Amino acid sequence: MSSSSLSDRATAVLEMIAAGSTYEQILSAYPHLTYLDIFDAAREALDLSVSETIPEKPAYRISDIRSKHARAYERWSEADDNLLRQSVGDGSTVAQIANRLQRQRSAIRSRILKLNLVEQLSAHEQSELHRISALDPKEASEE
Repeated sequence: MSSSSLSDRATAVLEMIAAGSTYEQILSAYPHLTYLDIFDAAREALDLSVSETIPEKPAYRISDIRSKHARAYERWSEADDNLLRQSVGDGSTVAQIANRLQRQRSAIRSRILKLNLVEQLSAHEQSELHRISALDPKEASEE
């Protein structure tokens, strides 16, 4: 069996299951099989299905992102939230705050939304936040 196709045994079992056959009917048709062989056929199909849906290389690596944003994906502390509140209150831009906190701009925007700080942003920053959120909620291509 190659890694990209089902074994003949698994194919035969799964075809019978797809046709509505019961375990007993499968075991009658293939007396050399056991219940465990039927379970193995299902596991083999699932393994093949999962291997075909998972990309071989992740779209990004956290280490690559952290080379630009040292604190990317770190848990937010109370001190981080306080510095964010202070920075927003001081009129800093999202980009300035991102640099200060060493995080991605998308993380800063998400936290601003979570902490209900949008109204404290400048009109321009509010407009940008709403524009980016409407275009791409994940903001994947922005940074």
